[in-house]
Amino acid sequence: MGESAELTEREQKLQGLGTAMLRREDARFIRGQGTYIDDIKLPGMLFGAIVRSPYAHARITAINKAKALAAPGVVAVLTAEDLKPVKLHWMPTAGGDVQAVLADEKVCFQYQEVAMVLASDRYAAYDGAALVEVEYQELPAVTEPKQALSPDAPVIREDIADRKEVGHGPRTHPNHIFTWEAGNKAAADAAFAGAAVTVREEILNPRVHPCPLETCGCVASFNKATGYLTVYVTSQIPHLFRTVLAMLSGIAESKIRVVGGDIGGGFGNKVPIYPGYVVATVASIVTGVPVKWIESRIDNLRATTTVSASWRPTATAASRDCASRRWPITVPSIRTSLPASFLRACFRSAPAHTQSRTPTAAWMRCIPTRPRGASPTAARCA
Repeated sequence: MGESAELTEREQKLQGLGTAMLRREDARFIRGQGTYIDDIKLPGMLFGAIVRSPYAHARITAINKAKALAAPGVVAVLTAEDLKPVKLHWMPTAGGDVQAVLADEKVCFQYQEVAMVLASDRYAAYDGAALVEVEYQELPAVTEPKQALSPDAPVIREDIADRKEVGHGPRTHPNHIFTWEAGNKAAADAAFAGAAVTVREEILNPRVHPCPLETCGCVASFNKATGYLTVYVTSQIPHLFRTVLAMLSGIAESKIRVVGGDIGGGFGNKVPIYPGYVVATVASIVTGVPVKWIESRIDNLRATTTVSASWRPTATAASRDCASRRWPITVPSIRTSLPASFLRACFRSAPAHTQSRTPTAAWMRCIPTRPRGASPTAARCA
């Protein structure tokens, strides 16, 4: 009896699964005492505003900064040409690829970053951005994943058009990002060949916008005297963020401090390392003063990372013998628990849409297995 009472008391203290948890952070938030990126104000801070392309695919033939530089409060206008001398006009991605920090002679998707205006306050920065004159030569665009791999599709990424492999497996088309396979292909093929029931469906996963209350942003502050860089950022991956900054800047990771702080929602769109972060950091390193970049709400709605629209051909092989094979399987593309009689699942995603920020795997095979400790689930078969 004593052991039971002790166990109950311990469970109440632990408050694990199924128990309401007392939130400890609410008091300061409801009092307006949270500290978000835009709350950070440092002496001598400059503000950045980004100039974006209205075209999904175009060559940049000229950029005229004169009017913007003459505007009150504008300190500088940065383009890819300004980043090239320090080799910061391209940066690595988490998918083993690279991306332009600011568009280098060509834009590959609508609202791609073309330039950043630095000014003494945010309003002056946006006024300056409106005065940057960019001349474009519009090119045919790709608006649908299947169209991207057609023989006559315009080549979007000319910088990798001739490469046979980019990060993950061989490429089959200049617009094909990569091939990714996981699981046991032979076992999957055998399961399909001998299955009593197979189900195939092509599913459209539409574009989804995360729309957090707080948009993306950062404050970069480089101390020229100590050589230390501090970046306050709305990032869900602060450690990887620091690693990428070290790779780009040449500053040792031990001299880079990344502060996440309070984040007003992320939902995945604050995982990528946006060009705004990089340009603000470069500007602080060059000028020696803090630089803030805050994504506007309209830019967040039209240019932040979304769940890319994709066609996903899916296939499932099943046995009619429910009694001998019972384990739950979840197919990633359908995101639902299928009957226990299913033996194998093969998920294949559509070819990557190269005008999306985040490359999508062109092929993926997976053989789900019964999770450790999971209980078998009975199911009725037709």
